Amino acid sequence: ECIAPPELKTLLTMKGRGSETPGFNLYDGFEPSGRMHIAQGVFKAMNVNKCTFPGTNSTFVFWVADWFALMNDKMGGDLDKIKTVGHYLIEVWKAAGMDLSNVVFKWASEEITNQADKYWPTMLDVARRFNVTRIKKCCQIMGRLEGSLTAAQILYPLMQCTDVFFLHANICQLGVDQRKVNMLAREYCDAAGIKHKPIILSHHMLYGLKAGQEKMSKSDPDSAVFMEDSEEDVHRKIMNAYCPSAADEAAAAKKEGEDEDAGKESMNLSGDTLKNPCLDYIQNIIFSPPDATFTAGDTTFTDFVSVKESFLSGKITEEQLKVGLIKELNQLLAPVRDHFTT
Repeated sequence: ECIAPPELKTLLTMKGRGSETPGFNLYDGFEPSGRMHIAQGVFKAMNVNKCTFPGTNSTFVFWVADWFALMNDKMGGDLDKIKTVGHYLIEVWKAAGMDLSNVVFKWASEEITNQADKYWPTMLDVARRFNVTRIKKCCQIMGRLEGSLTAAQILYPLMQCTDVFFLHANICQLGVDQRKVNMLAREYCDAAGIKHKPIILSHHMLYGLKAGQEKMSKSDPDSAVFMEDSEEDVHRKIMNAYCPSAADEAAAAKKEGEDEDAGKESMNLSGDTLKNPCLDYIQNIIFSPPDATFTAGDTTFTDFVSVKESFLSGKITEEQLKVGLIKELNQLLAPVRDHFTT
């Protein structure tokens, strides 16, 4: 999803491929908060590689949000553990094939401390231009509902909005679950008289592997494939994964009385009614690289639409679909496993 496509076109014309001006910055922030699932690992690495392909004249800035993880009470609020996890996640991306030629990692605790005279005045200016109600609406970025927020978590959206300007981000390239706080940054430009607004380029959020899961969850190890999962783990999770072949079947699986999920209404970009996580993985991970193929049964497919049509029509079975997916996922994860065992 792109907010303001004409602005994106103008940016790429002025600063992108072939221009003689300094390039443009894309930004994403991540909390070092535990294990990395395949969406944060492989899917993100593929997106970064697309955005920084040689010649695009771009730099991808990763904001290692260690202080944000602390505010969100991750890793028991232990900053040393949070930093250790941050280094681990960077190593996973390296092993997963992220091209780091045009990637920069900046640690929030270090950058904010070293440039406090720039960061905090901007944050205070953001804070004074919005009321508390508006800020609370952004708190889904932490997966939190308004009634459960701590005082520190109220600061979180204000600081994330500040990050966009502190890092000189031209494009906010985060998940669609971060849309509201990215829109806050654009609203701040209007309030502060800033001419060039950050462009929002949001990526899809992969479904959880269980029925009714709109997104993956780090707290549920069976809701996703994780980057350090063994071949046996991948096989078990995918073979047990929810895999409907009809929309009415998907609707029937929705759990009644389930806990409200902060930001759930913003997860879906495609209007998908099937919500099949296996097909979701195939479309957004397996077919993400150019010229990708996928084999199920005795058939090799060159595009996702053909896979989906063949599955829904019964030309390939659920088992064949899953076996093909397991093979592809294990091939993607093999370099990560090797990196941490050698």
